[in-house]
Amino acid sequence: MSNLQAKFEAILDDVNQEDGKIITAFEKITNSLFFLIKWGGIPLVTYLLWTISKW
Repeated sequence: MSNLQAKFEAILDDVNQEDGKIITAFEKITNSLFFLIKWGGIPLVTYLLWTISKW
């Protein structure tokens, strides 16, 4: 139990830092998902606009 508590405290300390490993990992995940949405969504929207304009 004390091992789990030590890990929890280490995670808590890391999250409280401004440039902690967990924060930078979530930042990288968020940036990569935004990149995929942006560059995957722009062609989809142009295709949908092109298809709708043919009606």
